[in-house]
Amino acid sequence: MKSAMGTRSLVNNAPIVPKLPTLFSTHASNPLAAMQASLDNQAMSIHLKLITFAFGALLPLTFAQAQTDATEDDTAPARHAAGSLDGAELLLLQLEANAELISLKLEENTFFLVFRPAVAPVPVGNLLIMPDTGVGAGWAEQSTAISRYLAEHGWNTLILQPPSPPTPALPERTLPSMRAIRAGSTTDAPPATGDSAAESAQAESEDSANEAPEMPFAEQVRQRLSLARTELQQRGHEDTETNVILGIGSSAPWAAALAADLGDEWDLVMINPRPSEIADTGLIELLPRIEGRIIDLYYLPLPGYPEAAPDAQLRRQLAIRTEMHDYHQSRLPGVFRGWQREMPQLVRQLRGIMERVLLAEPETPEPELLPPPDTQTPPGIRNPRPAQGPGAV
Repeated sequence: MKSAMGTRSLVNNAPIVPKLPTLFSTHASNPLAAMQASLDNQAMSIHLKLITFAFGALLPLTFAQAQTDATEDDTAPARHAAGSLDGAELLLLQLEANAELISLKLEENTFFLVFRPAVAPVPVGNLLIMPDTGVGAGWAEQSTAISRYLAEHGWNTLILQPPSPPTPALPERTLPSMRAIRAGSTTDAPPATGDSAAESAQAESEDSANEAPEMPFAEQVRQRLSLARTELQQRGHEDTETNVILGIGSSAPWAAALAADLGDEWDLVMINPRPSEIADTGLIELLPRIEGRIIDLYYLPLPGYPEAAPDAQLRRQLAIRTEMHDYHQSRLPGVFRGWQREMPQLVRQLRGIMERVLLAEPETPEPELLPPPDTQTPPGIRNPRPAQGPGAV
């Protein structure tokens, strides 16, 4: 009976309903502490929302400040790309601190000189370098190694920018003339009257008069060489007596022509000389006319110039045949791999030959010692040279 009553009481109990969470529990030992922890959690979520809102509000301000800084940077000096620099600025970027870029103007054409002073109180010589006429914009780079090395060893060096050779004229294209043939019309145009021919000739003469004639290439080379030589001598030392012009490649005939005109005042150095189709006179005709000393240096094989070996042999035979005693030819050691800013083997070889040929004192032959005269006379013969002076008998 007791067990039945107990079972009935369990069945008649109210159903279990889940309770909603409260801010604090009545069963906790400290209800206020539980409520404070719950409030802290809510405050932390509010702080996160405030930080997110502030970050979102600051983003537009940061973007506006970046635009303002970009506008202010537009007023600063602009940096130019390498392609937008002119010729003088590009040359200045390539030169070292002790080099000087000189700009000269010949009629309407502007050209440059690069001067490097000798690292010596009294320069041993003045060297005028004319790069290859066909090298184009690489004229300064072709001569930089020679100019810089010889300047460090006592030479005043000046590089001349050669003029660009004229482009060969293209042959005129002739196309067949097409004429429309119509019925009842003649194909030949009416002959020009005398007045129209005179007017056309006058118009052509006026057009040719308005166009300034361009200076011939040969005259440009001579004028530039003259101006460069004057500039180099003005910057030289009064005690420097050795003057040398160095021609590279197709500039060798032009350098030889200048040396021939100046007599024994200037010596000639050639590196890989080759004929120039535009030069007035060839090397074979110019070399015997040079009164100064000549140094002929060349590489074998020379890329792009298969006639280098036979031409060098022809120059050597010419010097022997014409008795050119001051002609010195030498083949440069090594393989030629093009002109570079650093060519240590070439510059050392060039300096050694120039100092040996151009700066060494000429050897003077020692006078022959004559035997002493025999003044003794046999007994009984009068001395042909009687004694003279006080007390002479």
